[in-house]
Amino acid sequence: MDKAAQNRILAVVLAVTTLIICVFGALNYARESIYEQPTDGVTWMESEGGMLAERVPLDSPAQREGIRTGDLLISANGRTADTVAPLMREMNRSGIWNRIRYSVLRDGAKLEVQVILEPADRSRNQGLRLIALVYLAIGLYVLFRRWTAPKATHFYVFCLVSGVLYAFKYTGQLDATDWIFYWGNILATALQPALFLHFALTFGATRSSLRRRVVAALLYLPGLALVMLRVYAVLSWVATERLKHKLDQIEVAYLACYYVIAALVFWQRYRRTSDALERQQLKWLTRGTPLSIVPFTALNAIPFLLNLPVPVTLTRIAVLALVFLPLTFAWAIVRYRLMDTDLIFKRGVTYTLATAALVGVYFLVVGVSAEVVHARLPSLRIWGLLAAIVATALIFEPIKVAIQARVDRIFDQKRYDYRETLIEFSRGLSSQTDLGTLCQNVVERLSQTLLVGRVALFLAPTSPGGPYLLAASHGLSNDVASSLSLQTSAASFLQFGSSAQGHLFFENPMQLPHLSAQEQEASRLLDMNYYLPCRIASSAGQPRTIAVIGLGRTRQGDFLSSEDMELLESLAGYIGIAIQNAQLFASLELQRAEFERLKEFNENIVESLRSI
Repeated sequence: MDKAAQNRILAVVLAVTTLIICVFGALNYARESIYEQPTDGVTWMESEGGMLAERVPLDSPAQREGIRTGDLLISANGRTADTVAPLMREMNRSGIWNRIRYSVLRDGAKLEVQVILEPADRSRNQGLRLIALVYLAIGLYVLFRRWTAPKATHFYVFCLVSGVLYAFKYTGQLDATDWIFYWGNILATALQPALFLHFALTFGATRSSLRRRVVAALLYLPGLALVMLRVYAVLSWVATERLKHKLDQIEVAYLACYYVIAALVFWQRYRRTSDALERQQLKWLTRGTPLSIVPFTALNAIPFLLNLPVPVTLTRIAVLALVFLPLTFAWAIVRYRLMDTDLIFKRGVTYTLATAALVGVYFLVVGVSAEVVHARLPSLRIWGLLAAIVATALIFEPIKVAIQARVDRIFDQKRYDYRETLIEFSRGLSSQTDLGTLCQNVVERLSQTLLVGRVALFLAPTSPGGPYLLAASHGLSNDVASSLSLQTSAASFLQFGSSAQGHLFFENPMQLPHLSAQEQEASRLLDMNYYLPCRIASSAGQPRTIAVIGLGRTRQGDFLSSEDMELLESLAGYIGIAIQNAQLFASLELQRAEFERLKEFNENIVESLRSI
């Protein structure tokens, strides 16, 4: 079976699987919304003689009726409750907002307590379902944008499994559909950490050796053992809360252990790799992964394993922090926008703080304005309040824009200066009429403002099929420049770059097997990653490329961001017009010199005739 057919089959399988997961996820949410499970809020654990109240949260139904930590439950509604199963049956029989009668022992004394059952708090599940939607959305985005990118399919499967892990929740209705949700969550719990660690071990690998495959297969064995343990527990062991707690602890330990190992693998690879692109990808993986793993391990996994009480708010924050995993991986896989993570991270922090401050000030102004109108003009009533709010919104918008501009200057000063420098430079291009000086100024200014190590400007041929001429360069030695004069005539990638819609990007200019040997030599000598066409309008109505700008990586070895390239694409039009003006001026100067020469020649002839 050829590769195309395999890709089509894989696409169909993934599409069907995604549809099934989405349908069952929506069904699970609907069933959980309809079915409300009664609870007393107590964590009951099997003990000798009954169920021991191991944890009684404040303001829970049982705590309000006098149940305390350490109480031993003997019966519920007159029926023995020595395990969690009969206790849950009595709760379901009583139903929410109804009373259940407990017989408890406290310090040897028997007490009768009636507890009003309330619906179980499932708000945590809604937050987890939000994370599942984020996983699925990012997975679909990466898959559609970069289907052929290495690890894109692996990442999408990881997102699908994560969606099942966070979206499928056991509701307690005990029917066939509920068992699908239960076992789906168990399988996802076993697969997701293994897929994550597998991704970490194989990220950036170009070849799949037998050893790698064996190691990858071994990663899934602990998860398989967990599934078999769950199956054996359901089929053979008595369903107790203590057994469930122990199995949950094993699964959480498995999750945390694999997450921490994966984070260490990313960190070791980041320290050892010398490839610029892989290092930049791993830089963000080593930063984004701890944002998820550290809160989850410190605030959720370790306290749960040690049976330590943790506030519910901190536990929810730790679980919600896991959303950083797909966000980080998405930017690492979408390689051509990888460098935008620098910009997005800085802007994310900046805009979050700025927006929070602006919203706070806005509502403060609205509140003060409304209070003033209400106190000074009570006859206007609600219409006065609405007018005050609208007026405040209209006045506040320009203030918000001014504050945001100031925030940009403070938090992103370097790039802001770059932007202003390039814009000012584009305005002054038309004043330069000497072509050689103009080209040299262009490459020098681009190198200074973008901190690019290698820049070159090639003039397009005047006739079809002619060579591109190296007009100016920065960072190229004289030997390379002289060698390029022999190579650029064969550098068809320059022609391809001139016809590109935006710009042409070569991840590794040293390895371009699709080019001829002479073209590969030209690319190796240039060692540039970006080729940007400078276009002008032509008489035929179609844009004509007048020059091509080549740029390498920054002096720190990083690639340019998409914002840099968008700015350069806008600047390329001004450079093209300036080059055309300089060429026209040079042509006029040549014609003027020719005219002066002819005039002098004619005057000499006239003088010669007079002397005769």
